[in-house]
Amino acid sequence: MGSEPTTNIAAIDAGSNAVRLVIARTEPGNTYHELKNERVALRLGHHAFTQRQFDGQTIDQAVEVFRRFKSRMNRYDVQRYRAVATSAARDARNRKSLVDRIYRSCGIRLEIIDAPEESRLVRSAVLAAVGNQTAPRLIADLGGGSLQLSFLKGDRLERSASLSLGTVRLMEKYEIQGAMTARQVSLLQERTLTLLRRFLSPAQSGPASPAVWCGGNAEALALLAPGTPVHGIPTLDLNALRRKLRRITRMDVPERMEAFLVRKDRADVKAIAAVVFTTLGRWGNLTRALVPGVGVKEGVLGDVLSSLQGGKRAGLQETDLLSSARRFAARLGYDARHCEKVRALSASLFAQLQPLHGLDDGLRSLLEVGALLHDIGHSVRRDSHHKIGEYLVANGDIPGLSGAARDIVACLVRYHSDSKPDASHKVYASLAASQKRQVRALVPLLRLADRLDSNHQQTVSEVRVRTTHRDVFLDLKMKRSSHLIFWSVQDGASLFEEEFGVKVHPVRVS
Repeated sequence: MGSEPTTNIAAIDAGSNAVRLVIARTEPGNTYHELKNERVALRLGHHAFTQRQFDGQTIDQAVEVFRRFKSRMNRYDVQRYRAVATSAARDARNRKSLVDRIYRSCGIRLEIIDAPEESRLVRSAVLAAVGNQTAPRLIADLGGGSLQLSFLKGDRLERSASLSLGTVRLMEKYEIQGAMTARQVSLLQERTLTLLRRFLSPAQSGPASPAVWCGGNAEALALLAPGTPVHGIPTLDLNALRRKLRRITRMDVPERMEAFLVRKDRADVKAIAAVVFTTLGRWGNLTRALVPGVGVKEGVLGDVLSSLQGGKRAGLQETDLLSSARRFAARLGYDARHCEKVRALSASLFAQLQPLHGLDDGLRSLLEVGALLHDIGHSVRRDSHHKIGEYLVANGDIPGLSGAARDIVACLVRYHSDSKPDASHKVYASLAASQKRQVRALVPLLRLADRLDSNHQQTVSEVRVRTTHRDVFLDLKMKRSSHLIFWSVQDGASLFEEEFGVKVHPVRVS
């Protein structure tokens, strides 16, 4: 019996403090072993958090790093890869320039992932590394741009948060150049506690142990303050780290480099990481944390391996995505009856009008999510609720919704009422041309569905579609006649008619 064929795969993690490449060879039994692991101290977070912009030199350096990585991948005959960028790229307004330059230079497609996807990748890597030994309650990943927190019950995600507590972000925000003053330490501690309390109340977080901490700084600090290993997994002794905190923060960068044998790009953020981690530990009543030495790139590599086996990424299934959207909307006090009716009508219109719009079935779920979330902006202010809703979707914690899919849903929420897709709008402008076409096709469907329940009374129980070459007839089965609904549909049909070149006619049927 022949052995299973092997394939070389790769993962690239373009973080805020460094860019990492790992190349691996697949093994029988859905595993792999690493062939090459490389880290380049390229700080994408420089200026990205304070000025919301990559400077020209940083982009030039990134292009050279990716060219080098592409050469490595070619040398190892990599057959499949995934490259992701995280917090710094999310914040930089000119992120598209970075992505385009890299692709034109070496053909690598760099995907800018959102915070929930980043958190999912870390969880996936952690559970693969420690799942057989322990069931972590808290997973914390400290990077250059953010602190990602996930609370789990078994292998189920209960709550997650992305906090703006990355080491590079804090270093530039508080102008920390070397040795830290007592005031700077106090500011970081206060900032960390403020965000923890704001986004994770004690009732939501619960006990934080056992905890797993990820990121290069967690690994470096575990060498400085090692605890007793658990099932062979290194640990960080937080009591020991607290005792050493004053010494670490009072050293300048050269002193840290010499004392701890670390590179400059690690030494200048090491003290900041120590402050954040000790504060997090005190808040979570922790004495130690497991440090398995995995993170985003291992999660990405796991996704690539899964795709080779014909599996999907370990994201949520469609029904879970809808549940996630419902939970998010419920926290904002949405009108559940109206939004569920709009969701059902949207799905019905999508299916019946598929010969006209020609979209893949996979986009129906995004349309349904957009329907569930279309009015969430009302929780803040009724006027401009479409703009507020777009912001909430683009920046909220909606597990299972990430990347371009999140941006498409944000656009659906933005344009569901009266405004049209506009190239001057940030989220819409960030989409690829094909995704913009999808938005322009989905928005009219959502707008019609919303108008079919414009009185929020679920008067329309069913809609049947009849089409001719130039007309679309909406046969409405209604509990009672409503002039408001007929007027609303006709008023809201202009975008549909413009996009598809047909005339819409609402008709009541018995």
